[in-house]
Order: sequence, then structure tokens, then C-alpha cells
Amino acid sequence: MKIDSIKIAEIAGVSRSTVSRVLNNHPNVSKKNREKILKIIDEYNYIPNLNAQTLAGKKNKVIGIFIYEPNMINRTTAMDTAYFMNFTDTVVKEAFLKNHQILVDYIKDSNDEKRIETFFKNGNVCSGIFIGFLKNNLFLEKMIESEYKVVVVDYDTKLNSKAKQTLYINTDDYGGAAAAMEKILNKNNNKVLFFSGDMKKLSGVERERAYIDTLNNKSIIVDRNLIYESDYSKEKAYKNMKKVLKNKIEFDLIFSASDNMLFGVVRALSEEKIDYKKLEIWGFDNLKYTVPMGLKTVSPMLKDTAKKSIEFLISDSITSTVEYTKTKLVENMSDYFED
Repeated sequence: MKIDSIKIAEIAGVSRSTVSRVLNNHPNVSKKNREKILKIIDEYNYIPNLNAQTLAGKKNKVIGIFIYEPNMINRTTAMDTAYFMNFTDTVVKEAFLKNHQILVDYIKDSNDEKRIETFFKNGNVCSGIFIGFLKNNLFLEKMIESEYKVVVVDYDTKLNSKAKQTLYINTDDYGGAAAAMEKILNKNNNKVLFFSGDMKKLSGVERERAYIDTLNNKSIIVDRNLIYESDYSKEKAYKNMKKVLKNKIEFDLIFSASDNMLFGVVRALSEEKIDYKKLEIWGFDNLKYTVPMGLKTVSPMLKDTAKKSIEFLISDSITSTVEYTKTKLVENMSDYFED
């Protein structure tokens, strides 16, 4: 049965304005009527028309987080990295402080793209954060050029000239990876085994570029036999580490473009009875279990990224821009307590 606020008022035996006050959490409603109306709403699974509320003058405060994941049916997808979940959790907290709510959804194909676009058209969301998209994604470019307010994370460094109300916000992937490599090479470790990320993403390109540039700056020959493209995949990193061990490739330590891939590397080492804790191993992203496992990592300042994203989306600013957030080297638990 299709139901609206008029029908709810009729069933409850109250005025439509009373129903409206309950929907807007207005205090001037008796406990009896509030409970009666909420029971009907729950029984009929009624969802308020956000677009109608916006037209009526009530500002929509729902921000969407849309994660690009074309391989959702694959259990080894990027969703396993936990990075997206870390980012989402941080955004939710920042939005809460600004009295906004978050809707999270995944995009895997053109059908999902149409569905997300409908969210904007129907007023289900007031703005959106897009993360994980590959370079030159046509759908995302369309959203960037639209009248909607959007934030894109880890996408590009060059602002689309037709961008209407867009914030490009990226982690300083190059700076973070370069800082880790500087620390590594200062210990006379010349043979650095490197697991690269997805080269169709800005972060993948920048982290590998920093690895190569730092070697060149130290006049160390770049050995391509020490670079293994692993696409941010734990499974690919596992297989590549197996290959390294099988071929007896010599290396001083390991640097991975993501912590997620490190977990695959550690699994391969453990299966070969190699104590990974005796090796110096670096990752990137600062996932939950990385440092407690005795691994080192480059930590993106996710809170800063989330805060800037939310502030941009709820502000009156219509200027499109590109911003970067800093990173921090985390070698042990004590680093979390330093400013």
C-alpha cells in the first residue's frame, strides 16, 4: 500500500501538521501522538520524500559516499583493503559533528551510475564524495561538470576546466612514499623490493614514481626485477612474493604501495617459514593491524581529508580547487602519540 503524510495523518486521527512535526523531530507533539505516528511509519515502512522537503524549504543534509568497485563479486576486490572503510568511518564522524548524515553506496557498472545520478536528481543526497575511480572516468567527469557539489578523492591533479563545484582532494602520495624511501635508503638498503599499486589510479602512479625518483636521486640503479605490479591486490602481492622467493631474488627490505598488499606478502613469507618480523617491511595507508604486526607504514591524514571534504560540501563556496593532505611515517606504536 502506497502511503504519504496525508494518509498517515488520516490513520492516526491527527492533522497533517502534527505528522510533519514528528517527521521533523519537533518537540511540540504529545507523547501519545508521537508514538502512534512513529508506529504507523514503521508499520508501513514510510520514507519521507527528501526532494519534496527540500522544495518546502527544509535543507537536505544527506551526503553520499560513492565507492568505485567494478569487481564487487570478487572476494579479493579493493573492498578487502579496509582503506575505504577507514575513510568512510572518518567521514561519518566529521559529518556527525556538522549535523549531517552519510549514505554509502558502491558503483560497479553503468546501471549503478544511473542509480547514483538519480539520487542527486531526486534530492536523496545534497552532495557527494567519490572515491576509488580510475583516471578519465566518463561518469565522474559528468558529475564534476554538473551543478552538483562533489568531492573526488585520489583521482587527478589537474582540475577539469568545466568543473562547477568540485574539490579534488588527494593524499600527498608522492611525498609520503619519498619520505619512506629516504629513510630506507639512509640505512644503506639499496635493494628495495617494491609492490606497486593500481597504475590506473593517481595514488598508484605517484607512489611508484616516488620509489623510482628517490633511487635515481641517490644514484642507485633502478632494478626492474625488484618491481612487482600488484594492483593493490592482496592476492596478487601474495603470488608475486611467492615468485620472488621461488626465483631467489635478492632484496634488503620490502616496500609496498599499500598495507593490504603487505598482508599477502606476509602470508607468502610465513608459508615459506620466513620470519617476516626479522625483515624491515614498509607499507602505505596505516590500516588497523599493520603496526601491531610489527610492520611500518605511511599514514595518510584521513581525518584532515574527511574534514576538508565535509567543510567544502556544506559551505557556500562554489570555487573548484585541488588540495592535498599530509602523510606521516609510522614505525611503531609510540608514533601515534606524537604530534
